[in-house]
Amino acid sequence: MIEHGRSVTQRSITFSALLLLVAATFFWVGTAQGVAVVSGVMLSSIFVISSGWILEAFQNADGTVFIQVYIFSIAIRFIVVLALFGILLATTKIDEIYFTVSFIISYLCQSVTEMILIHKFLQKSGS
Repeated sequence: MIEHGRSVTQRSITFSALLLLVAATFFWVGTAQGVAVVSGVMLSSIFVISSGWILEAFQNADGTVFIQVYIFSIAIRFIVVLALFGILLATTKIDEIYFTVSFIISYLCQSVTEMILIHKFLQKSGS
């Protein structure tokens, strides 16, 4: 889906980059907190950017196939992000509170953006 020259993936990357810039300000609080917040934002960005890629890769597929692929991709992406989340917390000495809170906030913020982009995608494909 190209709208005004920018794809869903490009918009997701742009929004993720803005969130990373905001997250980088936590380095003023402390290095451990900055690393934790940036890591949380990056992890949620992986989930949302991959969603944009799925939208674009299957945008011309039949509606039923698209929904099946999209739902399957949600499950796979969720498992991968959950595994990465657990591995990161188990293997590093990252500030768990900052990481978890930044991941949840970033994920919710990016999920809203993802839903807006999906809505635009569906409106455009329906017309």
